[in-house]
Amino acid sequence: MSRRGFSLIGVTHFIVLIIAILSLPLDVSCQDEDGASSGDSTNPASLSLFVELIYNQMSNYTKIFEPEIKKNLGFCITNVDADWNRAFNFSDNLEFLTACMQKTNDFPQRLCTAAEVKFYFSNFYEQGRQKANYLKPNKNCNLTSFPNGCEPGWACSVGKNQKVDMKNSKDLPARTEDCRSCCEGFFCPKGITCMIPCPLGAYCPSAKLNSTTGTCDPYAYQIPPGKANHTCGGADIWADVTSGSDVFCSAGSYCPSTTQKLSCSHGHYCRMGSTSEERMFL
Repeated sequence: MSRRGFSLIGVTHFIVLIIAILSLPLDVSCQDEDGASSGDSTNPASLSLFVELIYNQMSNYTKIFEPEIKKNLGFCITNVDADWNRAFNFSDNLEFLTACMQKTNDFPQRLCTAAEVKFYFSNFYEQGRQKANYLKPNKNCNLTSFPNGCEPGWACSVGKNQKVDMKNSKDLPARTEDCRSCCEGFFCPKGITCMIPCPLGAYCPSAKLNSTTGTCDPYAYQIPPGKANHTCGGADIWADVTSGSDVFCSAGSYCPSTTQKLSCSHGHYCRMGSTSEERMFL
């Protein structure tokens, strides 16, 4: 398959995923016997229910967008559900969603809208893979405004009381509040202020500063100069392997989830991007 076909598939899958999550009401809640709501990140039972609700709603959106996907990408996609499951079936492990909700308490409002996802992928596709980590100036990140969320591995919120049309694929929302490091299991590109879920086969942990090289391992970006209180964030790029291989699960290892990396055991092999290990033929 050509790089263009691969990029188009990636864009479509990400748009479906983001719209699915963010089309949910952000104030969904159910009262239990203790009076806690399902969105209460301090209550394990209600938090689990809230995360399951989000994921179940997300999983159903492939049916809604299947006609459009087949219309535009039918030349390379014959089974939308199968392709979706290979990239975004997180049902076996939703811990990264739970952890992000506990960390931010408003993670649905930090996820990229359809417009932001299209903006990210169209930029690096139009400019070529040599500039995959550079985005054009936009509403939130430009010469006069560049909050911490514009830095690689960081993101911001639209604000708890702000409503955003998540299906709007043309206009970027204002997203500059409460900027913080990107959640594990997501990537936050430099030049936009939102989070995009990493697909299966990727490994997206929080970065740690390498005092020797000055980079944020395991990624290639550095802490911006002049920002003494800034720290390494999360993953910052996901593209084809020639543009940015940092986020893929490395060869010799496998990643059951986008936040877990295990070494391939004896008698097995693991290609780059593996979610499980394969037994060798003897």
